[in-house]
Amino acid sequence: MREERPASAVISLVVESSSRAASSYAERVNVVMDYVRQHLDRNLTLAELARVASFSPYHFHRIFKGQTGETIASFTRRARLERAVALMRSTPTRDLGSVGVEVGFATPSEFSRVFRSVYGRSPSTWDRRSRLDGAVDLTDEVAAEEAGISWPDGSGPKARLMARPACRVAYLRVRDPWQDDRLTEGYDQLLTWVRQRMIEPTDQQLLGLSWESGKVTPLDLLVYDLGITVPEDVTAEGTIGVHHLPAALAVEVHCTSLRSTAIAWEFLYGEWLPKSGYEPLDRPAVKWFRRAPDRLDSAAWDVDCSIAVRKGYV
Repeated sequence: MREERPASAVISLVVESSSRAASSYAERVNVVMDYVRQHLDRNLTLAELARVASFSPYHFHRIFKGQTGETIASFTRRARLERAVALMRSTPTRDLGSVGVEVGFATPSEFSRVFRSVYGRSPSTWDRRSRLDGAVDLTDEVAAEEAGISWPDGSGPKARLMARPACRVAYLRVRDPWQDDRLTEGYDQLLTWVRQRMIEPTDQQLLGLSWESGKVTPLDLLVYDLGITVPEDVTAEGTIGVHHLPAALAVEVHCTSLRSTAIAWEFLYGEWLPKSGYEPLDRPAVKWFRRAPDRLDSAAWDVDCSIAVRKGYV
């Protein structure tokens, strides 16, 4: 009988490159790319595309970027624009409105805006016989965002597998979390609620649950759950909800700054997962704080970036 590992055990990680696992990720992303191109005239949602790839929608956008180097939104825009250019070039007299509709742009103004952002001119000023030069990479914004960010000690992130026990989490949901001091104010509110129930916060663990990504969801629509572990008898009340997180194996990277968390997520989704033989469960990504974030500035975080995983399709 296989020996059960204790829930708190840290499993030492020796990652061997698995070409079959990487192929599985690459093949599923390729299926999505083909699906997008075959359904450009539809309103393609992240949830729909995640189902096509058999990935969790919470993680699919990061996996897609890790495999392709661009977000699913950027790829979809590019595929639509490429098709529009082909239609415009092959049928020079066709009106722009019908071209935009056929390839899935919601409005003529959206079509014109995307075209101009890439080619530096409006579609109506292109004579459709000349070359379209001076295209701008749609991922420039992402590249600029990540430029100059390096791992603190220069060695790169180190992943480990951790058996996380089941826990009950009281949470406060914060919308548009990066606006002003909403996260700090949210943790203050959550900790006050916990203390009112005679629970000492220092005996519990703080965490944050990411349900969405700013690379997919507009910042003002993002939600982030500020959480703290609580005893089993604690119930939801008012603005405070309760999650039950089942026990799970998780891959984690320890980070000591807010900047390094961005690198950790990119590493986990873009490098570690495709080579590991694991894939993420249908759960949000979690930051487990070793120290309370409201006692630290963003350059001195002490947090584990964590993704619950299972053995993947190989």
